[in-house]
Amino acid sequence: MTIMEPKTLTTEPLRFHATDVTGMLDMEVADLQANVPAGAVAQTLAQRMELPTNVPWALRDDRGAFLDDEREIGEQIAADAKVTLTPKTHLG
Repeated sequence: MTIMEPKTLTTEPLRFHATDVTGMLDMEVADLQANVPAGAVAQTLAQRMELPTNVPWALRDDRGAFLDDEREIGEQIAADAKVTLTPKTHLG
């Protein structure tokens, strides 16, 4: 019988680079913890960039894949990654 180790909570800040979808606003981020959901990170970055906070925002990694809002950002990007903040759009 194998005993499972509890998941260790990550409390270390994750360092990454963020830009808005236009490329006009960018910032280095080094104070957000890796265990924060990506959706909350997107909203925080929108606020810091002084973008409308009544718009739902998403993060896209430098390979073009959208991050899962519910999963921890540290599970989805590596340190020093580049992400783009983009408004969520719904067609139809």
